[in-house]
Amino acid sequence: MTPLTLRPGKGAKLLLCSLAGLVAGAVLLRVGRWVVGPWAPYAGLLTGAVLVLVGAISYGIYWQQQPAGRPVDMPILAFWHGLLRYAVAFDLALIGWQKIFNLQFFVPLGMLDLPFRSFSGEDLTWAYFGYSYPYRCIIGALQIGGALLLLFHRTRLLGVLTLLPVMVNILLIDYFYRLPTGVFWQALIHLAGLLYLLGLDYELLVTVFLRTPPHLPRLAIRRPLVRTLLRLSVLYGPLLLLSVHEFPDTYPQLTGKYAVRNIQFDGQRLAARSCQDSVLTTVYLDIDHDCVFEFNDTKRRLFGNYTYEGQQLRVVWRRPTPRPDTLIATLTPTATPGNLRVAGYLGQQAVRFTLVKTAL
Repeated sequence: MTPLTLRPGKGAKLLLCSLAGLVAGAVLLRVGRWVVGPWAPYAGLLTGAVLVLVGAISYGIYWQQQPAGRPVDMPILAFWHGLLRYAVAFDLALIGWQKIFNLQFFVPLGMLDLPFRSFSGEDLTWAYFGYSYPYRCIIGALQIGGALLLLFHRTRLLGVLTLLPVMVNILLIDYFYRLPTGVFWQALIHLAGLLYLLGLDYELLVTVFLRTPPHLPRLAIRRPLVRTLLRLSVLYGPLLLLSVHEFPDTYPQLTGKYAVRNIQFDGQRLAARSCQDSVLTTVYLDIDHDCVFEFNDTKRRLFGNYTYEGQQLRVVWRRPTPRPDTLIATLTPTATPGNLRVAGYLGQQAVRFTLVKTAL
């Protein structure tokens, strides 16, 4: 018997019923919103999902109070295990088919031409994964195949091991890219169901993953300290290599995006009064000595490399061609931290402007 088999007083029966009811209710709510959402009120669907959960919990409480070891317990156990597996499998298979039939990762064409920075975490995720249709099909096939394996007794564990890394990755994306809260909780509920099913084979997993197979040879290193240091070298070895590497962010005090203010060319003050005016408006000082000067439009840009010694900035342009004259200027901090006053020459032209650091 494994640690998650039913034992009196351990709450295993209530846990199983509650988890199965939670997963089934969540699937009912999501499928209901997707299929009959335009006609059925959300409150009605939510009520149905809550009733499924409450009914499952109520039965779990009743079942938990019954004497252990009854012959009827095994069919009941099989039913709740089957409900849990089927609910997880059905929803993940549905999500997999949605990927294959282009019902996920859809971004409007008009949005794809907007600036990258204007995208939300959800839009970024959808645009990135939606770029490659074959990749979407592979992820969808893994979800469908794992769901199918989950429904057969002999392949249940293989199905769990197939779906678990997919669900962990989805959960991390949902959380760190700030997808809608409902999507995150849906993934978390499915992950909880998969972890429960994984725990049913606890002893088998320990045998396979945590016990040394007796038939495999072992490296004969007698000193434990040497053996430990050799193993840990996969951690400190790369760190030692990185310690002698030159990191690209040479001037972190300069790195950032700046708005250009009070710009003057040869003493003449300039300002962009319309989108057609080609006036310097934004400067990017990036890692690896890269810089971009933008002239009131993302299509009007100069790309170059800069060096910074003392307070002198020198920019040599890479493109477009023919290349403009080199910029040589002095950077002076202003009273506002992070802002810089620039004075120098672009070729033979005297230039002066102020860089106001903006949030990235």
